[in-house]
Amino acid sequence: MWNPPMALPPEEQKMATRTRTARKCLVFVRARRHAWLEATFQTPLAATYRAEPGGKEPVAAGLLALATLWQASGHVGDRDAVALTVLDKRWQRVRDGLGAEQPPLSQSTLCNLRLRLSAHTLAKTLLERPGAWAERPGGVGARQLRAALDSTPLFGAGRVEDPLHRRGHALRQAVGLAARALGMAAEARLEDAGVVLVGPSSLQAALDLDWGQPQAREQAWGLGLAEVARWKQWREPHQCLGEEMPSLQDVMDTMAQIMMPDTAPAPAGGPGGKRIKQHGAPERRLSLEEADRRHGRKSSAKTCHGFQEPCVLDWDSRVPRAVVVRPAHEPEQEAGERLAEPVEQPPGLLQLAGDRGSMASPRMTPWAEQGVSIMARPWPPGGPRLTQDDCTFDCVHGQVTCPGGQTVLMVPGQDAQFPASACERCPQRAQGTTAKSGQGRSLAIREDAPCQPKLRAQSKTTRGRASLRKRTAVEHALSHHLAHQGRRARSKGLRQNQCDGRRHAAVSNLQVAAHYGEELPRAS
Repeated sequence: MWNPPMALPPEEQKMATRTRTARKCLVFVRARRHAWLEATFQTPLAATYRAEPGGKEPVAAGLLALATLWQASGHVGDRDAVALTVLDKRWQRVRDGLGAEQPPLSQSTLCNLRLRLSAHTLAKTLLERPGAWAERPGGVGARQLRAALDSTPLFGAGRVEDPLHRRGHALRQAVGLAARALGMAAEARLEDAGVVLVGPSSLQAALDLDWGQPQAREQAWGLGLAEVARWKQWREPHQCLGEEMPSLQDVMDTMAQIMMPDTAPAPAGGPGGKRIKQHGAPERRLSLEEADRRHGRKSSAKTCHGFQEPCVLDWDSRVPRAVVVRPAHEPEQEAGERLAEPVEQPPGLLQLAGDRGSMASPRMTPWAEQGVSIMARPWPPGGPRLTQDDCTFDCVHGQVTCPGGQTVLMVPGQDAQFPASACERCPQRAQGTTAKSGQGRSLAIREDAPCQPKLRAQSKTTRGRASLRKRTAVEHALSHHLAHQGRRARSKGLRQNQCDGRRHAAVSNLQVAAHYGEELPRAS
């Protein structure tokens, strides 16, 4: 266990004075690292390592935790981080190694640390401890949480493969694994199965089509499907290979997964009888190597090919309390379920500011019934006719009443259908619906319908609009967090990117704590 000294020698005091303006976060952590690197933090991290016979002497867990934070703070990779432990005196001062000529760690050590943090959920502890630091100097002790819930897009680290090339990539992997299992060359395996398109490095070169023709892509897709059919026909008498090699079965399952969302029946027939879907399915994979990336949208104009990063921000101290990473296509209301645990920790939740997408979370209604103040912009009414604002909602009994006085049952998330007989004789039919004769009005009921009347009432008052404008400060704090992490993911996979997001959030919390630690003595 690493037990660094507390007091600053004279040489370090001079360096702290020089770096207080530019890197005051480093000075703050150097003065308080002994309080952060307690046994309760270092022991679980050190327990993830085990001694190997003939291996190198392990690096202290506390030193590794500080190194990965400075790496995130300085926006440097593993190679540069190792070099800075020798070349930069500020890094040496934090790790208590002034004048060292050899780095205390290696690139593989930093990579291994991130894997262990994500595998053992220790990145959550890495975030919570700097958050507690940030709240003590500027907080008011134990208090109910005033939180803001928001999500930002996070673009994937890898490329987005074309559906045609993704199919060829999967088939090429399956052929290679089968050839390895049978102890033969891949070329011989291709010839035996009758697969002729995935041998060359480029699938387009193997097809040899005139890609300027309108039907070239559909023809290429059909030929690719026929190639997959020949491979499946060969594999039927070799089903035992999937049991002997789980990796081959995984590739076959992946191939089936990428085929279903991408294909649709071809109206003109052709090879394979299938074509590429015109619109991307929600579960469409973007690459073979990364199974969690998806197509998503932040708005109608902003798309994201990768992930989304919901986070909970403390409204008072401006520190991130919790960070998760999810596929980009997952609905935003799912974030309320995943972030409920840190929000509901004692002494409880007082106020929650969310966006429109998060209001559909099933947690919102119970929180509102418990007295939590929910703040968000309501959905705007659409169309020139009578809107939902003109209807009366009875969420207790699950009923909605139209302006004409007709009451029907409603279920959040489903459409409420008014009877055609009532709409036919209603004098306000022309203002209420454009349905054809013999049909009644259909009213779309959102999942957050119980919260919308209260939100609309808040937005119509001066005080309510003023409280909504306070969210601007939250957006600035989130931008400060993104300035460290960036818009592009560092790694592949949800778990690794979630660990990286928590690591950058911990750096933001340390900077907030350093700011409070410097401003409060001046104010006093």
